[in-house]
This record gives sequence, C-alpha cells and structure tokens, in this order.
Amino acid sequence: MEPIVLSPTESVPRRPFTSIALYAHDLDVLRTMLEELRYGMAKLIASDLIAFVPQEWDVDGRRHRIIVTRPEVLKDSSYVCVVGFFGQRHLHLDGAPLEEANTEIVLEFRQHLGILSYSSVELPDGNWANLILHDAPEVRERWRSSESHARAARELSPIFYRTVRIHNGVLPGGLPGGADLEIDRTKYWDFRRKTRVWQAVRELRPTETALAH
Repeated sequence: MEPIVLSPTESVPRRPFTSIALYAHDLDVLRTMLEELRYGMAKLIASDLIAFVPQEWDVDGRRHRIIVTRPEVLKDSSYVCVVGFFGQRHLHLDGAPLEEANTEIVLEFRQHLGILSYSSVELPDGNWANLILHDAPEVRERWRSSESHARAARELSPIFYRTVRIHNGVLPGGLPGGADLEIDRTKYWDFRRKTRVWQAVRELRPTETALAH
C-alpha cells in the first residue's frame, strides 16, 4: 500500500498524530537533545565521554541517553542529516522487547560508519523520542534495511506502538554550527488497525530539494 501524500499544511482529522501543530513540540524536543549532545561532545573533548559508551542521566525522573559513535567526524562536520522518532506506545505493555531491540540496533551502528550519534529522552507522557545524526542520506537507507532495524520495524512496532512519526531533515553547519535544524519530510504510521497499517508522508520542501538531502 502506497503512503498517502499530505500537503505541508494538511492534517488528518481522525489521526491527530498527523497534526501540523505537533511540529512545534517535536522541534523543541529535538533541539533540547541537540543541546545535550553538544554538551556531551564538550565532555568527550575533555576525555570524559567514550565513543559508543552510553551516557545516561535523569531529569525530573525522566531518563536521557546519549551515544556518540563517530566523535571525530561529528565535531568537524559542517552538514549532518537528522532523523527524529516519536512513537505513541501501548504503555500497558512491558517494553523489555523494545529495549532489547534498541540495544541490538545500537550495537549494529559499528557496521554503519555514517551513523554519528544516537540520543533518546523519556517524555512526560511516558513515551520516548529518539534523535539520530548521520552523514549522508544513503547511510539512513542502509541502516533502515539492516537486520536489527528491519526486524524491529516489521515485528515490534505493530505490537508496541499505536502510532509513529519520523522526521527526516538536516542540520546546516553541523553540530558545532548555530543554525537551526530543518525538517524536510515526515512519515507517519498508524498501527491501530492490526489488519491494515495506515501510512502517510509529508514533504515540507520541494521534492527535488528533499531528495538532494
């Protein structure tokens, strides 16, 4: 089934997770994670942070996590790509299988040298947001088709999530730069009807520009 194509200003009334009003919330969360990552990189330069070793802490009882995978590239890159994940989970289900899959996916980053960092934060409603920085669009596609990621998306997401939205974009100037992140495209999945997954995509820039990233 081909995804439904949404215009930059279109929302689907019966699927509130597609509301364009959510961009403000999602961007705020992603910007906060970027600032935490910048702080983590400063610690790395001071030899307090080790590549591939998770750094975890709590803020108001909510968990935060950063994994820097390619610090030597991340600190010097003038342009990086961004993936932002927001999922609405079935919170009554034990999330242990998701945590196990997440561990496998992170371990697999060593096979995808274009993945530069992975950040996650627990949100006030009990859901999680993830931020991944990588150095080229083709890296994202290879990673998405990897065994661990593909299995999680195919087998676990329909069980543990009601809805998912994923933003793809860029960070001009890279992590050290002062430019704001730019979202090119958002993809949506609705798993609430087990027999039929609803999908949609929204291009926020002209298609040729988005594909160039």
